[in-house]
Amino acid sequence: MSPILFPVAIGDTSSILPAMPRPKKINTARVHNRIFALMAHTRRYAFKGETRLAADAGVSKSAVCRLLNGRSSPSYALVLAVTSALEKHLGHSIDPRDVISADGRYPTASACELAGCKGCLPAEAYDENDQVKPQYRHLRPGQWTVAVAAAKDDRLPLVEKRQDA
Repeated sequence: MSPILFPVAIGDTSSILPAMPRPKKINTARVHNRIFALMAHTRRYAFKGETRLAADAGVSKSAVCRLLNGRSSPSYALVLAVTSALEKHLGHSIDPRDVISADGRYPTASACELAGCKGCLPAEAYDENDQVKPQYRHLRPGQWTVAVAAAKDDRLPLVEKRQDA
């Protein structure tokens, strides 16, 4: 059997092959989110929150973990699924732009306001005797947010004062 030969263009192929479009730049920037702060305002997600949120949203636990830890640029479908799960347990509608942000700014100033809370401090702010820990005494109820820690341990949420407070 003789081999099949294909013609090979040598030199300028612009008249033979159509121009290939340039590949689109993929957005690899991390996004900001307030999911930990919103989870802190629900009983459902206080224990095994990541697992329960994933189940309620109908997505994988790893997708939720990556989202919560700021290790992904989530799809619109993932954001809607997580937002819908949070809405169910907060008891009202939430704009997805209040959950995820490209630059850390949100239409609603605080997670407390978004959750319908009159002001609180996160559970991490209290010691075993229900006293506010010294490192949290500068925070006032409703004037905090949970951000993803960029320091030593990316997996832990970082409680910090809101920029607009």
